[in-house]
Amino acid sequence: MSLLTLQTKRLSAGRWRNLTDAELADLFAPKVVQWLPAGFQTPEDDGARRAFLEAVSQQAEVIGLRETAGQGIGLVILSFPDEGATIRNLGYLFAEAAWGRGLASELLGGLLALFRGSGVTLSGGVMQENAASARVLEKAGFTPEPSGTETVYSWRADG
Repeated sequence: MSLLTLQTKRLSAGRWRNLTDAELADLFAPKVVQWLPAGFQTPEDDGARRAFLEAVSQQAEVIGLRETAGQGIGLVILSFPDEGATIRNLGYLFAEAAWGRGLASELLGGLLALFRGSGVTLSGGVMQENAASARVLEKAGFTPEPSGTETVYSWRADG
């Protein structure tokens, strides 16, 4: 099941490599990546951002998100499952210009529909300071479990 098939009313999945350098710069802006793992904080130029995403692509499916008008506004990262495991670690981010428009909720609704009935568990960590992401995940039906400086949210697609 490929994330490239993901489509919602306002979002469509595509290859992250097709995002422009300007779109990637918006996705790696300091305010956007402030609550993400350290690797997201360091790529300071186009080449470094692309090299970082290439490395992440070795461990996870990485897709770009475009609005229906064509603007690249987000990334979704979903780990490849370990042999025999059903847990897939989920991460997503949106350019600041896309915040506050319900796109994260729409994305999660599309992901849940895509995986419903598959038996997969989607799991993602959220830093405790990132209350907006926590609310979106809880609203989508993810269950929180505190874990140190973050809370891990999980949703099981019962099959």
